Amino acid sequence: MNEYKAITTKIRGMHGKLLKKKEYIEISHLDSIRAFVSYLKQKPGYSTILKDVDENHIYRSYLEGLLNSAVYEDFNKLYHFANFRQRNFLKIYGINYEVNVLKKFLRRAFDISEIYEEVSEEYLDYLNRHSNINAKALEEVKTLPEFRESLKGSMYYQPIRQLDSVENPSLFDYETTLDTFAFTTIWREKNKLLEKDEEKIFERIYGTKFDLLNIIFIYRYKRYYNLPPEQINTLLIPVNYRLSDNEISALLSAEDLEAFWRVLRGTKYAKYVNDLDSGLELEKLYEDLLDKIIQSTAKNDPYSIASIYNYLHDKEDEIDLLTTILEAIHYDRGPLEIQKIIGMKE
Repeated sequence: MNEYKAITTKIRGMHGKLLKKKEYIEISHLDSIRAFVSYLKQKPGYSTILKDVDENHIYRSYLEGLLNSAVYEDFNKLYHFANFRQRNFLKIYGINYEVNVLKKFLRRAFDISEIYEEVSEEYLDYLNRHSNINAKALEEVKTLPEFRESLKGSMYYQPIRQLDSVENPSLFDYETTLDTFAFTTIWREKNKLLEKDEEKIFERIYGTKFDLLNIIFIYRYKRYYNLPPEQINTLLIPVNYRLSDNEISALLSAEDLEAFWRVLRGTKYAKYVNDLDSGLELEKLYEDLLDKIIQSTAKNDPYSIASIYNYLHDKEDEIDLLTTILEAIHYDRGPLEIQKIIGMKE
């Protein structure tokens, strides 16, 4: 507990800078990207990242990239403040961010410029120093071969090279490969870097996350793509927590969606899914249940890795909400519609 007192105090201070409901309501009344930037410049969580931005001349995609960089900036703050053991957890957690950044450069390699976002110099510097990713080489990437070569020396090179055997791999193939490798690595690294008490907290959060994601993946691939079970199985996260191999097989083999729900109601997630009957509700369950587990774990074990996870999760949620509002403002949605979209009313 004592070794977490300092960083927990730091996190409480950072939590205090997160936006409150009142501020989201105020943002919902803004009518332009210029006003959105001007508002956030006054907030301590964004003043540094936006200080040099000219709100009269900024693209939405660039602004979204800067908002994401606010998460990386806070991650960097925690990393510099953390002790050796806490940095071990952050290195595992940071794999998610590394993959998100790789996907941004991957989209540029696919020439999908409309969804390419800028990445802050500060986070690229972190990657250079801590991850064996050659950020300078990534910044020069314009083609898929260049993307692959830029990963030489990093743990991501071999998984991407395996796609050489696939005929005309798509962006989906590349992103799925990166995601699957990241999830598998995250689960494996916990055994090497975390103490037993930390590993238990880690497994509760990540295990639930991976189980729920696999449930959602199976549902989507069955309903929208009608993929055969053996193909779906290759796309799943190869981690089991509260779902057994037999239950995964039964979900994969379900002859229709009715059978899928019947199998799911026989698992340890039954009490959460009894009233569900659609993929949208599954995704809401994923968000709500994960939020509940993260928050309750941080409350029960405040002086642990749970407090770090809880803060970063809350910051990521904040960025998601701001990005959603920014898009709504771009499409001239009114305050009431925006408040409905983000689930907050005056």
